[in-house]
Amino acid sequence: MKIVAFSNQKGGVAKTTSCLNLAAQAALKGKTLLIDCDKQANLTKNLGQENAKTTINDLFLNRPFEIVNVRKNLDLIPSSIEFAGIDLLISGKFARELILKKALEKYRDDYDYVFIDCPPDMNLVTVNALAVADFVIVPVQAAQFSMDGVSIMIEFITGVRENLNEDLTILGILLTHFDERLKISKSIEEDIKENGWGDALFKTRIRRNTAIENSQHKDFRMTIFEYDKKSTGAIDYMNLGKEVLHKIKKYSE
Repeated sequence: MKIVAFSNQKGGVAKTTSCLNLAAQAALKGKTLLIDCDKQANLTKNLGQENAKTTINDLFLNRPFEIVNVRKNLDLIPSSIEFAGIDLLISGKFARELILKKALEKYRDDYDYVFIDCPPDMNLVTVNALAVADFVIVPVQAAQFSMDGVSIMIEFITGVRENLNEDLTILGILLTHFDERLKISKSIEEDIKENGWGDALFKTRIRRNTAIENSQHKDFRMTIFEYDKKSTGAIDYMNLGKEVLHKIKKYSE
């Protein structure tokens, strides 16, 4: 079982979108589990599970929880707004940083891939996700101010690796909302390389595409492949999926 977390403390970087569509790609290769660790529950809503009987909140509070099947080979542990106060509730617990890791142990033989949608925070929930993950993907929006905090995020990931999970690897930095016609997009790409992160940058960029936004509208709630498999968004996520699985295989050898 290979576990991939999607993390960036900045919102609006297509973290949830990337988690969902890459999981959909992985489900074509093997049994896949999605975990919504974001109190906004956008991943859960996009999969039509906002009224699920149990959520990630139950998992963190050591209560019985159910895993919901949402597509062929694709399961979900949903989230909800009640997850908002979880940091306070678990702050006094023993080994509070390893709650998610311990909960997933019994499912290790049930899934080939696990994808975790982290909250846009550097909190205990994010620490839990990174403590159990083999890999982390950092989505970065190709827009003004998007580089702010990326170095902090990488330092945070490094801290978790040094103190809780020595096997944690940054699988890559993912450029999203990319528009090669705009100077800012090229500028952000250059900034990443100048900061010494060029080797971590995914070759695939997720280009601006209205089909991606439309696929998540409440009237559709689909993966980009279900909504329009010929769209630029579907092509980009298909290529990214191949790149991600190739990197996972490479690092796992």
